[in-house]
Amino acid sequence: MWQSVLIQRALPLTLSYLLLVAAAISLDYILHAARLAWIGRYLGVAGTAFLVFSFGYSARKKKLVRSGTLKFFLRLHCNAGWIGTLMVLVHSGIHFNAMLPWAATAFMMIVTASGHIGQYLVRKIREEVKMKKKQAGITENADDFPDQQHYWDSLTVSALDRWRTIHMPIVSVLLLLCMLHIFSVIFFLNWE
Repeated sequence: MWQSVLIQRALPLTLSYLLLVAAAISLDYILHAARLAWIGRYLGVAGTAFLVFSFGYSARKKKLVRSGTLKFFLRLHCNAGWIGTLMVLVHSGIHFNAMLPWAATAFMMIVTASGHIGQYLVRKIREEVKMKKKQAGITENADDFPDQQHYWDSLTVSALDRWRTIHMPIVSVLLLLCMLHIFSVIFFLNWE
């Protein structure tokens, strides 16, 4: 039972997601109890900065950023995304006074769940590639023929492309909702 995929992969990612929600509720409660709820307003800006920072992974994949390993940028993407989401959740709090911010928050949680699924898929694919290389007698340190490398790359890309067809459109909707929220805050800001 302890060796099952559910226990080893799905459970830790589910716990990470639930920990994110619990941490946001706890932090929001602490800020309200300490009469520091105003800090939550500024956590939205900081959280958005973390989320923008997490796009470094996409920039590295598209070779807009040339230095650093993809593994480092993926880890940065996951951690910055988690922290940014936490901050934005505290920012949104439990206030039911506007539909647009709640829609953005809901999409942010969907994007975060999708990211957790993507993280699971990447790990699963890596394990599958290692297993298939082992079955084919290919060592990790051996210089693979270009055809073999192309095969493994295409296997990975094929599996992740199916996931990205869902993840990227919801990220785009999230970006649109966030921009609308930011513009509406600026527009309705009391300039006196």
